[in-house]
Amino acid sequence: MELLELYYKKFTGRVQATDYVEWAIHCLYMGTPEIKKLAGMNMSDEPLNFFEIEKMFADAMKSTQWEAPSKEQCLDHHIKRLHAQLLVPNENAMLIVKELYDCTLKANLFEEQMNWQELSDAIDDFQYGDNVYGYTLEKINEMIAIHARKLWHTKISQMNFKEFIGQKIIGIDSEVHFLIQLEKGSIIIECPWRIRDTGGIVIGETDIQSNQREWKAVGELLIGKTIEDVQLLEQCPLLIVQCDHLFLDVFHASSFFDGWTLTDEEDFYLFSMHGGSIA
Repeated sequence: MELLELYYKKFTGRVQATDYVEWAIHCLYMGTPEIKKLAGMNMSDEPLNFFEIEKMFADAMKSTQWEAPSKEQCLDHHIKRLHAQLLVPNENAMLIVKELYDCTLKANLFEEQMNWQELSDAIDDFQYGDNVYGYTLEKINEMIAIHARKLWHTKISQMNFKEFIGQKIIGIDSEVHFLIQLEKGSIIIECPWRIRDTGGIVIGETDIQSNQREWKAVGELLIGKTIEDVQLLEQCPLLIVQCDHLFLDVFHASSFFDGWTLTDEEDFYLFSMHGGSIA
């Protein structure tokens, strides 16, 4: 049981004593006595006392010095967890779609709700309506899988990158990492990348690896260009920076090392951590 899912259950009033114990078992690697004590309740022959377990959980959280996540964080995690279950064949796919739709509806997440509206309507028509389109269970499940995969790989972050729009690239440095210097801030790249235009790939990391002199071409391509747009595909993860007619794609490609950093050197600081998570 992950902490975000546990707190989602707390926020929605569905948490059980066993959820706290499962979380503690999941966190035994932390090694604190409070977590070990809570995890040990799994061996108890007596029915778990909810209030006692909840107090033990509070003590365990205090021992880790972790802060409780926000409702928004928990909701986002829950939606992502449900969505992930639809990427492979799942006999409960229709139930999961309905839960996704109801969850986004109750939370007033209009865009997310619209992502699942058409599928939810098709399921209702198949199960309770006239089924005018002649849906079958196989067809519905196929529609769900295709839609879920498309949404997963094209999910654009709602993060605002306004600090970078309109800035010019004033220099590049390749001495340690690929560093792109902006008028106010920088992009530091420690992972694979490529530069493309509407016709295809112009130059990429592997080209540089085989011929270091190509760094001159990278400078000629980027220096003086204006940033028109920044997009982050959350699930890949993939950062796309549009510089005039060029696109810089930055891929995180490691489960152990950080990938890239985007900063205005003041309030905005964003980087891809090991494993591709964004912080």
